[in-house]
Amino acid sequence: MLLCSVMGRLTIRSWALLPVLFLTSAAGIAAALDVLLGHPVIGHETVLSAPLLFGAAAGLMLLADGHVDWRGRWQRYALRFTYPLALVVCAVAVDGLHLPSAAALGFGAVALVLLCRLLASTGNAPCR
Repeated sequence: MLLCSVMGRLTIRSWALLPVLFLTSAAGIAAALDVLLGHPVIGHETVLSAPLLFGAAAGLMLLADGHVDWRGRWQRYALRFTYPLALVVCAVAVDGLHLPSAAALGFGAVALVLLCRLLASTGNAPCR
């Protein structure tokens, strides 16, 4: 496995949280860049490209699903394909996300810390 030395093994719960933390931290980073480079006022909305974000989250899930300790055959086939497929449907259905900058900054900072913690904790697990 290519990412085995970097990522290690994931639990089903951490695999399911991975796109949520990715989307939230990406929104926080985009809001921070928007505040720093565009609008110095935090009270406005940050507009994000939903197809880009949801598509990247679906790709991240498909890339990481080989590192998950699946407990049963039904989990491997049901969750492995339906969850990324739901993200692709969101990518096609939603055109743009309008988020308040203050909320995106706050939740994004927390999500970024949790995402780094999740990825750092899985790097210690041995690979098969």
